[in-house]
Amino acid sequence: MGDRVSVSFRKGGEESVVLFSHWGGMTLVAVAKGYARELKAEAQKAGLTWPLYRLEPSIVMVDFIRMLTEGVGRVTSDYYLGRSEADGDNSDNGHFVIDLDGESE
Repeated sequence: MGDRVSVSFRKGGEESVVLFSHWGGMTLVAVAKGYARELKAEAQKAGLTWPLYRLEPSIVMVDFIRMLTEGVGRVTSDYYLGRSEADGDNSDNGHFVIDLDGESE
């Protein structure tokens, strides 16, 4: 049993690796969308040209995983990565692409 789902971040023609979650379900999707909204607002205010603030999808995914696992000793079973949505099991909820170009994705 699980609540399987996968997410990735996209900007223009570039897409990050896919993060799969065995237990996260639609909560993970909501967290990813909220994270992207907050990051975009922060990037706009910062005015810096760091890769994270340029919203480069691969860097955004690394920071998103950092945020998800903050305070966790070890990631033992919930999360894993794949090159595409076909590389893992997202059979309960499907795959969601978080568009970093969108207004309020």
